[in-house]
Amino acid sequence: MAAAVNARLLRAALGLAAAAVVAAPFAAAWQLHEHRGDVTAQDAAPAPAADPAATAAWRALGAALPDRTPPVVLAYHDIGHDPGNRYTVTPERLDAHLTALAAAGYRTLTAEEFADWAEGGPPPPRGVLLTFDDGTHGLWVHADRILARHGAHGSAFLITGRVGRHRPYYLSWPEISRMHASGRWDFQSHTHDLHTRGADSGGADGGGADGGGADGGGADGGGADGGGADGGGAQDVRTDLRRSLDAFAAHGLPRPALFSYPFSETRGFPDALVRDLFTATLTNRTGRPLPPSRRSAPGERFERLEVLSGTTADALVREVARRTPLPPGGDLLADRERWIAADRRPPAPGTLPGGGPRRPAAGRYQYAEYAPHATADWDGYTVRADVSGLTAGGATFGLAARVGGGSPVQVRVSHHRVRLVENGSTRAERRLPRGTAHRVELTVRGGRTTVVVDGRVRLAATADTAPGTGGVAVSASRAGRDVPWPVIDALRVERIGQEQ
Repeated sequence: MAAAVNARLLRAALGLAAAAVVAAPFAAAWQLHEHRGDVTAQDAAPAPAADPAATAAWRALGAALPDRTPPVVLAYHDIGHDPGNRYTVTPERLDAHLTALAAAGYRTLTAEEFADWAEGGPPPPRGVLLTFDDGTHGLWVHADRILARHGAHGSAFLITGRVGRHRPYYLSWPEISRMHASGRWDFQSHTHDLHTRGADSGGADGGGADGGGADGGGADGGGADGGGADGGGAQDVRTDLRRSLDAFAAHGLPRPALFSYPFSETRGFPDALVRDLFTATLTNRTGRPLPPSRRSAPGERFERLEVLSGTTADALVREVARRTPLPPGGDLLADRERWIAADRRPPAPGTLPGGGPRRPAAGRYQYAEYAPHATADWDGYTVRADVSGLTAGGATFGLAARVGGGSPVQVRVSHHRVRLVENGSTRAERRLPRGTAHRVELTVRGGRTTVVVDGRVRLAATADTAPGTGGVAVSASRAGRDVPWPVIDALRVERIGQEQ
């Protein structure tokens, strides 16, 4: 009897052993599949392609910029090879971008450094904040090795409800954990599951960055309609953002300080709620320039420069330089690359108000701002303009200060009259000795604006709102096409002390 029992036990043991032997390859394969599914292999960084002439030009560009300034924020989406998607930057191009920025003297900042500045800290060393929306898999496969080569840092904005889903499009939590452990990445919020465009839009679920083809609205650069938290209500937004924060905590990640709006659509996200949860918010689309500056800081919302597949290294570094804050000073007419016309594009040759004899025959009004991003924090400065061609037939020259700030002002000078206009209302007005040429001096100190024309006619106004900051704009108008345009012969700005 005992022998029979032992025989049965032996046969059972042998059967289990045989099953284990047969199952072992399948178990190993499953474990390997699971590992590959959670943490995929990374591609090596592309071979560097240095251009000595371009590098020298970038270094010269950076040498003219301040060492410590408010940062410029760059908005990337996916990194990889997708020729049909303008929101996917190739690894080779990302590598070239970082090479150019480093040559121009920019360093990459952490979200913590940016948040410290946004809360009132001193400007960091001249730098850029590299942000990557959506948490796409290309950050791990391609971008991480490139950042490692350059000693750079990136901030990835996660749609936490999509992490690990629709693989391999989105990152997995194990990949995120490894990226965080490297010290090269921090992770911020892009909602938990509100990254949609309308009720039936799948966003990135359908493939491609944020649903984006080149003509389809695409990644966070979107059209004016759709997006964000439409139809949800404040309570749904609060619940979603809390779920996003809970996901960070559940996976051992620091609480995010920054939030980027889905498709840059702020509608549907109550300002008070978002400000309560995050130090600062980011968007790619604004009604007026909102660069990282003290002018923007009270609203805790900052504008990013969107980087697309066609953005070359040279174009990127030059635009970053144009957005890098500058101290007041210099000959503004000599720096024509920094002017922006009313359509937010560089003025065409001869169309900058005051551009000399080559003036357009058509039109009755012209307007241009000087470096609106780079001058956002200007305060305590004097602008001096020499203007001619002010005929009695109805030509007017305008010089504006605190452009884009809380209380912009403009002085309007004609053949025989000067007006000081603030927020569309005339604050002061004086007659001038008749003449086709006048010298205008406009001084800004906090909320007070002072204008002196021809060294003797003086006007002043004090802003009703909190002191605004900002730079300079010029305009020209005429009563008809037969009236000559006024011409700016000189336009200079200089910094002044804060004490009168």
